[in-house]
Amino acid sequence: MRWKIALSKLILNGLWVSSRTLIEATVTPGMGGVIFFGDSITHWGRWELLFPTISTRNFGISGERTDQLLARLEPIFTCRPEKLFILIGTNDLGLGISIEQTAANVDLMISRLCEQLPPESIFLQAVMPRARKFSTRIKALNARYREIALQHAIAYVDLFAHFDDGTGQLISRYTEDHLHLNGAGYLAWRERIGPLVLGTSSVTGENG
Repeated sequence: MRWKIALSKLILNGLWVSSRTLIEATVTPGMGGVIFFGDSITHWGRWELLFPTISTRNFGISGERTDQLLARLEPIFTCRPEKLFILIGTNDLGLGISIEQTAANVDLMISRLCEQLPPESIFLQAVMPRARKFSTRIKALNARYREIALQHAIAYVDLFAHFDDGTGQLISRYTEDHLHLNGAGYLAWRERIGPLVLGTSSVTGENG
C-alpha cells in the first residue's frame, strides 16, 4: 500500500511540474485575454467553449492549493490579462490546512497581483460548496475572502450562494462527486460570471 501511495504522489508531482512548465512555455509577453486561475475545478473547464467570442487562458492545475498558486504568479504578470478570475481553497480545506493560513496565502497573492495588475481586473471567487460536512469551514473562508477583496479593492464573486442546495452542499445536478462540476455545473458557473467575463456587467456590488 505504501508503494502505491508513493507512486501516486510521484505521478501527481510529475503532472504538476508538467502543467506548470507548459503554462510558462506557452505564455508570451502581453498576450492578454481572460485568465482562469485555480485548481481542478478551473482546470477541467472548457473555457474556450463556454466563452467562444473572447480569448481565454486556462491556468488551472488539478490538485493545487493556495500556496502553490502563490508560487506561480509570474506567467500571469507576463501575460498581463484583461481580467483574472481566481478560484482556490477547497483543496486546502480538504487537507486540513487552517482557514487562517489559507486566507493569508490568498491575501499575499492578491497583494502581489495588485502590484502588477489593475485591481479592477482581478476577480476573487468564493469557494463553492462541496459535501455538507465542509459547509461551515467554506463559509468561514469565504467570509475572509470577502474581507480580502474589500481591503484590496478587487471584486468578490459569491459562487457559494449560486451553487448551494440550501443545506450547504453542492447542488446535486451540478456534480457527480459532491466536489467537481459536470457539464450542467459549468453552465451554471458561466451564468454567474458571464456578464463579468464579457464586460456586460459592472463589478459594483460584487463586494456587497
